[in-house]
Amino acid sequence: MDTIAAVSTPAGIGAVAIVRISGPDSWAIVRRMVAAAGRFDKLEPRKNSLFAIVHPLTGDQIDRALVVKYREPESFTGEDVVELQCHGGLAVPAAVCEAAAAAGARTARAGEFTRRAFLNGRIDLAQAEAVDGLVHARSDSGRRIALSALRGDLGQAITRLRVTLLELKAEIEYSIDFPDEEQAEGLAGRTGSRIEEAAGLVRKLLEGAEQSLILGRGLLTVIAGAPNVGKSSIFNRLLGRQRSIVAATAGTTRDAVETETMLDGVLVRLVDTAGLRKKAGRVEKMGVEYSRRFIDQADLVVFVHEAGADFAKAEREFLNRFSHKQVIRAVNKVDLLGTEDKLPEGYLALSARTGLGFGKLREKIVRTVLAGGEDADRPATGPRLTSLRQKGLLEEALACLERAGRESLPEFISAEVGSACDRLGEITGAITSSDVLDSIFSRFCIGK
Repeated sequence: MDTIAAVSTPAGIGAVAIVRISGPDSWAIVRRMVAAAGRFDKLEPRKNSLFAIVHPLTGDQIDRALVVKYREPESFTGEDVVELQCHGGLAVPAAVCEAAAAAGARTARAGEFTRRAFLNGRIDLAQAEAVDGLVHARSDSGRRIALSALRGDLGQAITRLRVTLLELKAEIEYSIDFPDEEQAEGLAGRTGSRIEEAAGLVRKLLEGAEQSLILGRGLLTVIAGAPNVGKSSIFNRLLGRQRSIVAATAGTTRDAVETETMLDGVLVRLVDTAGLRKKAGRVEKMGVEYSRRFIDQADLVVFVHEAGADFAKAEREFLNRFSHKQVIRAVNKVDLLGTEDKLPEGYLALSARTGLGFGKLREKIVRTVLAGGEDADRPATGPRLTSLRQKGLLEEALACLERAGRESLPEFISAEVGSACDRLGEITGAITSSDVLDSIFSRFCIGK
């Protein structure tokens, strides 16, 4: 395997940048980049020391940097690693990387350091995905969920379950090959209960999956409704600042406006959309179609009516297409008509002008995420999923186990249990392909 190098800190102006070099020749490469090669040879692993960094071909000094060695297999990647803590900015880290290339290193690809950590057995695939989740965490709850997976909670739970199922599969196959053995007697009854127990464990992992994913990526909340019901005013009031243009003219919002905000510790991706109506100009129609696409993707829709409007007609048209969505029904401008106490049950009275009802609206939005009992202010407990890939594989594993529970022929039961084991193995990387790895690590930044 060759030796790779990249800047592991964000590009831009800063006090310190870290250049990471990993691979079998990393120590030899950095030896060519320091002015005091003899002192570098004597540097103990995990001890840092200040060195002048020079270009290996010209001898020109680039910077002075703290240098740290890590010996395989005790580094992040499981290989010999050197980290150079140089000055930040743009020119210095780029020059250090150029010197590393001149000394024999190759520029790392996206996620290649973490990929090597996985391939060298330092972490499982669920932990690798958690690294990316931790780097991209935008809320404290998202950070805690990713950290739980990075500790190995999810991988260990999946591995234990997979080992149990592999043992069960071996027993079933033994009973097929040796049906008269004493061990095969009563296996059918034991098999059913063990499959159901395993299915129960998978269901438990899936219970909080949607919630974990939402806490990590943010609750996609779309404000929708007819033109001129006050969607942009509600959007701005929730943000606490002017972000969308507000005007009395219907159809002012022609495009979807998306931004992020924190509501009681929960990350919310808030979207203001064009008004939904059939009669519209060509440009407005494009905005309406864009709005519908956002609603299709939404975790939650705040569907806004105007006080005094025909609620039933507007809701019928909306629910014909979006009946599967979680919806908060809100009525805006109640301050103008004094209709706050005359709304049908289930409707939330709002006034974007006065702020009436916005405390309840925020509470309802947050409750959508925390409905499963998760508290955004408390540490996540137990194994938590961090990606849709993991959720999909767990759902497939559960389907296999449920089919196995309905089967009577041991050959079919064994096949379904084996398929469930394969899906679980794909979560941790015990079973994987280069295409899957390429897809996962391509989302990482270079240097991680």
